[in-house]
Amino acid sequence: MEKHELVDGNGIKTGKIITNIEARDAKNIPDGYYVDVVGVVIINNKNEVLLQKRSKNKRNNPGKWGICGGKIDAGESTIDAGIRETFEEIGVILNKDDFKLLNIAKSEKAYFTVYYVKNNIDINKCKIQEKEVEELKYFKINEIDELEREPFEWLDKLKELFNNMFIT
Repeated sequence: MEKHELVDGNGIKTGKIITNIEARDAKNIPDGYYVDVVGVVIINNKNEVLLQKRSKNKRNNPGKWGICGGKIDAGESTIDAGIRETFEEIGVILNKDDFKLLNIAKSEKAYFTVYYVKNNIDINKCKIQEKEVEELKYFKINEIDELEREPFEWLDKLKELFNNMFIT
């Protein structure tokens, strides 16, 4: 059974462990604690963003476009979780050294760390996890606003990076 270490409001591990099943219900997360979650934005050399369409059978945001990511396992770093989640969901192994911090945000009970990675992934060679993902597709940054998608708290930061030419 998957176990997750809760973090405080600053993303610092607290030592409090809960199971994946417990983490599904916000009532099981004490006040001042958060489930630690990672997201990975993959950008190709054309400055297109790789998104995945979530399975219609997913509990959260079914059928919506999103990025690779998920809950961080107990004892795992955010980058290691990003590498694991990307491999599990689309069959791609990313290099730890390519991860760059994009955004940190928190909701009522989740603490999100989002990284971006420059990588020219050939989506035809990806092995998608069918219970999680229905489709992969690259999008131009201006197309993302028009999608039926998960809420992207990191999108403004990505647009800022593009505008400042940090991503070339």
